[in-house]
Amino acid sequence: MDLSQFAKQFPQKMKELNDYVTGKEIKDMLGVEAINHFKQSFLDEGFTDEKLEKWSEVERRKPETPWYGHSGQTGKFSQARTTAKILSGETRELANAFSYVRTQDGAKITNDKSYAAVHQFGLPAKIYGKKSFIMKPRPFVGKSVILINKIQDNIRKRFIEIIKQS
Repeated sequence: MDLSQFAKQFPQKMKELNDYVTGKEIKDMLGVEAINHFKQSFLDEGFTDEKLEKWSEVERRKPETPWYGHSGQTGKFSQARTTAKILSGETRELANAFSYVRTQDGAKITNDKSYAAVHQFGLPAKIYGKKSFIMKPRPFVGKSVILINKIQDNIRKRFIEIIKQS
């Protein structure tokens, strides 16, 4: 397409770009990218803003502690738990509890597990509902330069696709 052809199509291209930035497609992309980024925290055992910030080690992976190999599911020793990823549990329910809803301005990410904030912020918790302690914070969601850059790249690519379409 040459410049004169583009000039003729400019009003239509602007409408298509506007439809994209105000429509469902961009909001779905935002939701999916954010959830994928936050789920990656569980695989990386830490949160990535500009760089990966690893979580502190867990007692169940330290051979010198009484919690070594502890399974939260059975309450007994589990060899698999001595090497299992932090916050992944046997069910991976915390990582899999993310969802999003489209909002007027984008997408809202949620995690429906009541204990998500305890891990995210390091709040009071109880061992088997009895002994109180303060959980170490292990953030898995938040503002991320890496995520923002990925979203901007996706938007840029989609803009180029829209403009290039005949």
